[in-house]
Parts: sequence; structure tokens; C-alpha cells
Amino acid sequence: MEVHRRLLSTSPEYVANRARIETRMRQLRMAGGTAERFSGVARVPVVVHVVWNTAAQNVSDAQIASQIDVLNADFRATNPDVSTVPGPFQPLVADSRIEFFLATTGPDGAPTDGVTRTQTATVAFTDDDAVKADATGGADAWPADRYLNVWVCPLDGFLGYAQFPGGPADTDGVVITTTGFGTTGTATPPFDLGRTATHEIGHYLDLFHIWGDDGTGCSGTDEVADTPNQGGPNFGAPGFPTVSCSNGPDGDLFVNYMDYVDDAAMVMFTHGQAARMEACLDAVRPTLFSTSRRPVPSGPVVSWGPDRIDTFVLGTDRALYHKWWDGSAWGPSVTDYEYMGGICMSAPEVASWGPDRLDAFVLGTDRALYHKWWDGSAWGPSVTDYEYMGGTCLSPPEVASWGPDRLDAFVLGTDRALYHKWWDGSAWGPSVVDYEYMGGVCLSPPEVVSWGSDRLDVFVLGADNAVYHKWWDGSAWGPSVVDYEYMGGVCASPPVAVAWGPDRLDLFVVGTDSALYHKWWDGSSWGPSVTDWEYLGGVCTTAPTVVAWGPDRLDVFVVGTDSALYHKWWDGSAWGPSVTGYESLGGVCTSPPRVTAWGPDRLDVFVTGTDSALYHKWWDGSAWGPSVTGYESLGGVVSDFRQPAAPDAAPPDESATGETEEVAGAAMAAAPGA
Repeated sequence: MEVHRRLLSTSPEYVANRARIETRMRQLRMAGGTAERFSGVARVPVVVHVVWNTAAQNVSDAQIASQIDVLNADFRATNPDVSTVPGPFQPLVADSRIEFFLATTGPDGAPTDGVTRTQTATVAFTDDDAVKADATGGADAWPADRYLNVWVCPLDGFLGYAQFPGGPADTDGVVITTTGFGTTGTATPPFDLGRTATHEIGHYLDLFHIWGDDGTGCSGTDEVADTPNQGGPNFGAPGFPTVSCSNGPDGDLFVNYMDYVDDAAMVMFTHGQAARMEACLDAVRPTLFSTSRRPVPSGPVVSWGPDRIDTFVLGTDRALYHKWWDGSAWGPSVTDYEYMGGICMSAPEVASWGPDRLDAFVLGTDRALYHKWWDGSAWGPSVTDYEYMGGTCLSPPEVASWGPDRLDAFVLGTDRALYHKWWDGSAWGPSVVDYEYMGGVCLSPPEVVSWGSDRLDVFVLGADNAVYHKWWDGSAWGPSVVDYEYMGGVCASPPVAVAWGPDRLDLFVVGTDSALYHKWWDGSSWGPSVTDWEYLGGVCTTAPTVVAWGPDRLDVFVVGTDSALYHKWWDGSAWGPSVTGYESLGGVCTSPPRVTAWGPDRLDVFVTGTDSALYHKWWDGSAWGPSVTGYESLGGVVSDFRQPAAPDAAPPDESATGETEEVAGAAMAAAPGA
């Protein structure tokens, strides 16, 4: 807190950043959870800077490894001593879904063991950040947007300190004293179990001390709802219960990592603390972690947080309409919708890059792209107005978000080439109304998926009805800006892609026999091969809808020839109910299903019925509701709630910008299937 107060008094940028971060965290808390933009486990690369004055302080690789082991156990709630949590507090114990590993690649791209070693003339450092710079006897930080910097050094009379998110990059990270680091070597009781680093990294991920830093009063807060109000820090190894601030009978949560007790006494984070740390990674440190987390897919149904769903449809007047589930009820009501204006020529495409944030895109009657957004408090430009984004588009827009305040939109131009524009957090590129030309002659709208930060994979059908692929790797398009990778197949539906983890893709199409086919990227190669497909059976009358609610989990939905909904799933080891079998979910569906997952083992499915109303069913982890074959009516008279189909024919001389296409020959030369 001394570092925090110093930065508040000296850095206006830090003041502004902290205000912004806390506003975001309060929005999350009011929404009932974390950002949940990703499911799975975030893996954070760590660099340990060992700064030593005496040889004994040059801690060993084994001691560093012991500290990483402690962090991974503590943040995943697999530490054996979590069993010592008093009974009344056991339901609060949470898995933070965060893991740590020593970096394997340095800032220059060269291999590394994730450790730097620096001998210093300084006998003991203080909290003035001198240890964080070569020039003042320490070691310079590695880029804070890519690494968690941990400095291990002799400290003058205290165990460690951290910098909250929002501070200067060159001092971002945590500092741990040599005698409080890891579990071997120089680690000294009672701080020899590695919990100092757990505590300080909690601060680095935006956790406050559990007593709220108001001295010994009862008016402070740690901004976490499930930690009891507490009158100051605890020390040593308190007995249960330890009562303060009238918090009996259970008293203080002194077993929490964010108290000041001995290492052996602190053993847990709470669900609220885990949610705050996950939100910090998702919203404040999004470029830090490599991850098995997956960005939220876009579409007419989207979920930006736990127990939150936003659904968009077109009415019979072609205007946009909206309804939402807030965790307890449908708004504006079960059967009513919010009117959002417009005369739309495409079903809505909606993306969410953060908590309580929505970006909706449609085509207008002039085939240009239009945009509106919800910023957490109001619709922009207004409830019924739209931002004009140019283009003459042959396909509905496809939008992906790979990080906070980032959007990538793709359309087909009237030359059937692919065009792209992006929002980088401050401006649209190439401009508000212009597009990047990406070549090809495409017979399906683009399918776009992101499996990690600054990564995009785009799939289309070529003129031969085979699938073609291009990708953005963070620095360049592959195989090139205008070229595509050939992936085979003779497809009767546009491709559908999903990512359940980093460097993992699953691709589905319907074949000319109306059966479902599948291929996958496992991080090193395509299976069954680049051009082959796995046969999954069925007689499908719609393109598949696929969702992943966790690592190595897929749920696939199609409509059958009887217009009922059918479902199959991959559980990590086998397809259910079988490789070629499907579970019947009933209904008479007049649209392809749209599905979202707002949490592990949770699915919400939407279709339109023969009365053009919207219908809903859900999987709650144990059963389908309202029943296996039943649906909840959500009312409305819906004119468009479908997945994109193949584009209609269009004039040959117009591009997505509406200008004469001067590079048609080049487009044909690079075209899929040409």
C-alpha cells in the first residue's frame, strides 16, 4: 500500500488507470461475476530476476522451481493444507484457474530458462523500486505485457511488495525477499512455504488486503463480497474463531492468502477473489497469459458473463430487437423485446470483448455495414441509431474479438473477395468506411475464430466448394494477405469453426450427402489430414452450430429432416451418443439453432418455431430444461435469426468499398478453387 500511495501522489496516469480499473471491477461485481470471456486455465509466463549481494542469496534453480510449484498449487486450490480451512469457510475455497510457468522464450525471441542473475553492491533493498533497474543496482524488467516479473533480493525488514495493475510498465511485478522465497535453500520459518509470493501476486492481480486497509477499523473494504468484514490484519497462527467487527460467530477469514498470518496459516482464496483476479487478467492484463481460454464467439446470441445472455433478432419490420437474461429474469419480459431501430438486410452479428459490452453489426438497405454498441450504461450512437461503416457487402458481417477493446469484422465484397476492417481500441482501420482487401472468390460468408490474443483464423468455401483457410499470427497474414490454404472437401454448408483452447481448432461442414464432417488442428497438424475429414453421420438440413464450454469439450447441434433439433458431443475421449449418432431434442424448428455457453457445463439453445416466435431450451449440467424435447417460448415474430448461407449473385464490377474493382484479375488468381 505504500507503493500504491506513492504512485497515487506522483503519477496522474496511475490515478486515472486505477479509477478506470476499479470502475470495471465494480461493473463486474454488479453483473454478478467475472468477465468470463474465457473458459479454462490462464497460464502466466514468469521471469525471476535473482539479485544477490552474497553468494548465499543467489537462490538455486531448485528453490525457484519450488516457488513455482507453490504458486500453481495455491492458485488452483490443490495445496494439501487447504484441508485446514475451518468448516464454515470451506464453501468459499476457490480454484482461481491461473497457473504459472518459467518463461521459455526471452524478449528477443531466444530460448531462456526464465531466470536472470545479477550481482549487486546493494546490501539490502527497500520499496523504492531500485531493484527493478540495472542503473540502480538491480535488474531491468522484461516487457510487462508479456511476462510476470518477479525480483528476488535481500529486503530491509519486510517480506515483499507488489505494484497494483495500472502502474508504470518498467516497475510492474512483485519483489520477494530472499528469505521468504520458495520452500528450500534460503527460505526461513515461519515464511518458508512460498506464501509471500502468493500474497504479492494476489496484489499484482488486483487483490487488496482482506481487512480493507483502514487500519484496525471496520469501514474498509477489499472490494470482494464473500470475504468477512475484518478489523485489521492477523499475525502468526490465529485460532478459530477470531472475531472482529461483529463478524461472529465465524469471525475473520484469517486463513486467506491476503491476510498477514504465517505461511502455514494462509491456505485459500475465495470465489470473489478468484473472480476479481480472472477479471484482472481478462480486462487489464489480456496480453500477459498464454491460455486454454477461448474468446466468446459472436452471433445473434452472446454471453459476456456468468448467467448472462443477450439475444438479438430481426422483426417483421426488419428492425433490430433485443432481449436479455440477467440471471433471474428475461428483460424486458419473457415475451417482449427492446426495439433498436434500423432496416436490416442481415441477421445481427454481435460480439462482446468485455463485461457488459456488446457490439452489434448489420447490413443496411444499401448493403453497407452498420454498427451500434452497448458500453455498460447506454446504447451508442443511441438506442435506435447506427454508425455507418461503408462497403457494399455481399455477405452478412462476421466479427471476432481476441481481446478487450478489439474487434475484427469480415465481409465479402460484390467481387466475392474477402474484406476486413478492425477496431484497435481507438480507431477503425483502415478507416471507418474503408476495408483491407484479402483476395479470394468465396462461395460462403467468412467464418472467423480466435483461439488467443492477436490470433485469427478465417475459413471460406471456394468456387469448388472446398474449404480454404487463412490466418493472422500477430504480425502477418498466412499464407499471405490474399492467398489461402486448401483444405479439401465438397461442402453443402459454410464451414463452422470453434476453438476450445490455445492453438486448437475444430472445423465442421455438411457434405453433399447431408452428413456432418469434421476436421481439427491440434497445434501441429490437421487431422485426419489437411484435406481429409472425419465422418460424423446424420442427415442435416442446416449447417451445424458448435460451442465449446471447456477444454476438450464440443457440443454440436443441427436440424434434421423432421425439423427437430439434434445434438452430439465430444467429451474429451469419445463422441456421444456415438460417432454417427445424435440425441433428439424435439421441436419443429424453422431456423438453425443458435447456442451459447455462459459457464462450464451450461448450454442455452435458441430456435424459431413455426409461429415465428423464438424458443429456448437449456442444459444446466444435469438435465435439459424445460425437458429433453420441450422449449420455453420467448415470443416475438422473428423474420431473421439464421446463420449465414451462401451469398447471392451480385454485380461483378463492385467491391466491398463500392468502387470499381481494379484488381479483379489478381483476385481470381489468388481465389480459393480458381
